[in-house]
Formats: sequence, C-alpha cells, structure tokens
Amino acid sequence: MRAIRAIGKAGAAAILAGILLAAPKPARAGRLGTDVIALFPKDIGEFAYADLKKARSQKWFSQLQEQMIPERFRQFEKFLASAGVDPNSQVEELAWGLVAEGLSGKTEGAGSSAVPTGEEVVGVALGSYNPRSTEAYFKQQKLPTFKARGYTLYAFGSGSGASELFFFFID
Repeated sequence: MRAIRAIGKAGAAAILAGILLAAPKPARAGRLGTDVIALFPKDIGEFAYADLKKARSQKWFSQLQEQMIPERFRQFEKFLASAGVDPNSQVEELAWGLVAEGLSGKTEGAGSSAVPTGEEVVGVALGSYNPRSTEAYFKQQKLPTFKARGYTLYAFGSGSGASELFFFFID
C-alpha cells in the first residue's frame, strides 16, 4: 500500500520524527508531488528533498551516506529491515523538514526577536513496500502502539521518552 509516517514525542508534546514510507510513484524524478508536500505541517521551517534512486547511482553516495546518516536512523533502518522493508533498495525518494518546537523571547545581541527552543523532524520516504506484511510483523512483535487520528502508530523503542520514534502507514 502507500506510506508510513514517523512521529516521536518529547515530554508531553509529540515530536514529529522519522520516516514516512509511501508507494505512489512521483510523476517525474527530481520533483516531489503536491500531495506529498501537503503531508508536512504548515509551520515547517526548513524543507529538503533527495532523489535516492538517482543518488545511489553516483559513486560518492555511499561515502556521503556514511557521513550524514545519524546512528539512530541506522538503527531504524535495521529495525525496518527486520520487518521486510529494505530502506537501501525500496526507498526511492526522501523528503524531510524541521518544525520549531517553540520560540524563546528576544535574544540579546543576536538580532532576532525569537529563536527556536528545539526542533521536530517529519519525513516522507517514497518507494515500493508491502505494508500489510510489515504491520503484521509489528503486531506479532507486540510493539508499543497508540492511536492518533485513526492511525495506529508503532513505536521504535519503548513508546515513551524524549527521543522516541513513531511511524505508521498512511494508506
């Protein structure tokens, strides 16, 4: 089917984080469809896009991947692989953005009236997957879950804590 959405939470506030896996192919490479862009929060500050299918064909890609991917996401990739999702071959495009958690008051001497107190991350990974078998695996593993807006969110970890990652299939 179509997608996974990843959400983490810090304290009482939910932090959007991780990876969204979606099946629809974009109309053309190098462009992200407005339907995918619409999944991101309206107050997104920074936004990025990568055509991983094209990037993997470049000889510099593996070195860049080694330098840029945080250990937490490497662990998440292994976790997904255990459920039958191979991020290195099935993820064709990736988009992500940063959302400020909150703003502080004016910072003296910084020339800014407000600065972010933290960031939330939300991402979408487009590719070809089998969500039913993946969800069945997660249910069998009895992952911590919670319901939000009609979706079952699966935890990558204990299901609580500031750095927790949650994900789900969009459709």
